[in-house]
Parts: sequence; structure tokens; C-alpha cells
Amino acid sequence: MVQILLVVSAKAGNLAETIRLAVTPVFLLAGISGLLGVITTRLGRIIDRARVIKARDIGASVAEERELQKELLVHRRRMNLAAQAFTFAAISFLLVATVVMVLFLSTLASIDLTPLVAGLFVLAMGSLMTAVVLLLREVQLGSLALRNF
Repeated sequence: MVQILLVVSAKAGNLAETIRLAVTPVFLLAGISGLLGVITTRLGRIIDRARVIKARDIGASVAEERELQKELLVHRRRMNLAAQAFTFAAISFLLVATVVMVLFLSTLASIDLTPLVAGLFVLAMGSLMTAVVLLLREVQLGSLALRNF
């Protein structure tokens, strides 16, 4: 009976430690959620601007139409970059959430899944870095387009 209580007590201690370890990734999830919100807002603005350009295209002269098509091409490139950034940020979110899940499963099953957790976390950070680089490129492209038009 004493041994069972010791095992249960040890598992409760491990679970408490796991919960403490899982708090840090949860803050990361909140940050990634914010990034997803920023990217979504940028995508919406790019789409709105493309609609305005399309509306101006009707009845435009040949020269104006050429300029509008160039601007529309820039917005398509920006939309593609923002969409890719969103995809990588979402993948990062899912990987971090998987890290939290694996931490709990490893504690409950008393299995050492440290290599899996480390690998998932490295993939999550790589995906997040890719998302930020793509977002940076989209912002640069948007700034450049503003200067040129």
C-alpha cells in the first residue's frame, strides 16, 4: 500500500513539473496567435487593395492599364508571401501544441520522449523563423511598391 502511494505521489510530482514545463510553450502559442492575426490583417488589406485596382482597371487607358497590371502583380506576390507566412506560422503553432501534448503523454506514460520533444521544438522554431522571414519580405515588397507607385 505504501509503495502504491509513493508511486502515485511521484506521478503527481512529475505531472506538476510537466505543467510547469508546458507553461512556456503556451506563452509561445499566444505570441504565434498574435502573429497569425497580423498576417491575416495584412492579407485582408492586400486583397482589398487588389479589388480597388481591378475596379480602376475598367475603362483605363492602355498606359494606365499597364501600370495597374504592374501594381496588381506586386500585390499578387505580396499575397503569396503573406499566405506562405501564415502557413508556416500555423505549422509552428501546431508543432508547439504537439510539444505540449507530448510532454503530458510522456509524463502520464512514464516514457522519456525528450528527443521527440526537442525535435518538434526545433521544427517549430524553424517554421516560425520562416514565417517571420516571409512576412519581412512581404513588408519590404509593400514598402517598395508604395515608393514606386
